[in-house]
Parts: sequence; structure tokens; C-alpha cells
Amino acid sequence: MKASIQSRWFTAGWLVFSIVLTGIASGCGNQTVYPVSGTIVDSDGNPITEMKGGAVEFEALDGKSSANASIDQNGKFRLTTKSPGDGAAVGRNRVVISRAYIGPENPVPHVILPKYENHETSGLVVTVEPKNNVIELKVERLRR
Repeated sequence: MKASIQSRWFTAGWLVFSIVLTGIASGCGNQTVYPVSGTIVDSDGNPITEMKGGAVEFEALDGKSSANASIDQNGKFRLTTKSPGDGAAVGRNRVVISRAYIGPENPVPHVILPKYENHETSGLVVTVEPKNNVIELKVERLRR
């Protein structure tokens, strides 16, 4: 009889532990992510094709997640948070656009204004909605 009571308490303890652990794990990093793809365009709406190899980064305004993507030869990108192409967190996101690097300390010349490489100065904010998001990031070209 004594072993039976101990066995029940042991089983009940593991059951409670499992439920608590599942609740904790499901709350960790549980951001809702939706697909985000887009094109970087100039003020006339033309794709900026000279940004190939650069990057786009979305940072959630709550600071809990970020997503990034490489820019292709057509100025297009598809964001990744955890798995390739899964998207970005739902809600408002600050955006930066970085130029490509030829080597670790050797960036290619600027094509767009340098302000777009910094979250504090880019001025780009995108709201990701719970749907397939296709966006245009309108930026200013660097005048030469």
C-alpha cells in the first residue's frame, strides 16, 4: 500500500513538472512570424539592382526578434527569422539596409544614402501583418 501511494505521488509529480515545463517552453520566443518579401526601390519606384549581396534587417520594435535577408540582383529579398524564408514577427519593425562587402573590412561603395544602414537614422518602419507580406522599401539613391 505504501509503495502504491509513493508511486502515485511520483507520477503526479512528473505530470505537474511536464505541464509546467511545456508552458515555459511554449512561451519562450513564441513570436508569430509571417512571410515577408519585397523589393528595394528608388523614389521613382525603380528597383535598385546595384544592391546585390547587401542585406535587409527587420528588428521588432519590442526588441524580441529580428529577421534578415540577402538582396538579389533585382533588388528583391525574402526575410528569415528561424528557418529560410519564414518571414518576420507580426507588428512594427525597424528596418536597415546594408551594402555588400567585398571582404571583412571592405564594403562596396554606397548606392543609397548611408542613413539606411542604421536603425536610429533609417526612418524605415514596416508593419508585418498576419498574412503573406509583399512590400516595397522606398529609399533615396546617393547622388554622385
